Amino acid sequence: MIPFEILRPSEQARLPFIVHVPHSSTNVPADYRADFVLSDPELAAELHTMTDRYTDELAEAATALGGTVLVNRVSRLVMDPERFADDDAEPMARRGMGAVYLSRRDGQALRRADFSAADRRRIMSELYEPYHRALDHLASEMLERFDRCLLVDLHSFPRSALPYEDATLARPDLCIGFDDAHGDDVLRDRWSAEARARGLEVGFNTPFAGSLVPTRFYRRDARVRSLMIELRRDHYMDERTGERSPRFVQSLSLITSLLASAAD
Repeated sequence: MIPFEILRPSEQARLPFIVHVPHSSTNVPADYRADFVLSDPELAAELHTMTDRYTDELAEAATALGGTVLVNRVSRLVMDPERFADDDAEPMARRGMGAVYLSRRDGQALRRADFSAADRRRIMSELYEPYHRALDHLASEMLERFDRCLLVDLHSFPRSALPYEDATLARPDLCIGFDDAHGDDVLRDRWSAEARARGLEVGFNTPFAGSLVPTRFYRRDARVRSLMIELRRDHYMDERTGERSPRFVQSLSLITSLLASAAD
């Protein structure tokens, strides 16, 4: 299966930015469902909490603005493209939440006890590696055509910290994340000013830090810039029911405005 979808603008409108949406899907393909020890209700509850619902919809304006959108179409519980491939290099792997999760949000087992290194390699080969090849290729296309590339890494997060998160960190309305080697100070400050003008509290690298950079270019090519947008979920959805809230329209307007700034 192809674990992702690429949405492209018209050739005439195309600009050098990619919107990456890694955690919006609740899809657990049947081929991978048997790896999990959860009952159907338990899986539904885990997906309810762990999914950045509707972030793919919040990104929809990107193609009209000239951007390309890469959307993960399998749940992060199956494969998380935001993690480093090597568990030794991935801090979240120590919590059982590397590129292939072994644990749930509360630390209980997600996958069966006999889930093996070979099983992990299968998922990495079938899902993770094709995904990152596609992302690397998109960034290469941008560099070849424009000599620059911006990646906007789009997420959301719950109002209250999950068990594996640091509950002492501030949880502002909007978090802008970046890596010092690939950040964009001008765009970061523009985004911050736009959000604050709408009455939102903005944090930098809190409660989440960094922003995805395509593997091929990470710490190797400064022409690739990356900024993460993390919007607190209560601004656009009812966290209890998982439904869009009346404020969804305002959040869509905000994200569209931020993406328009990226397209300038």
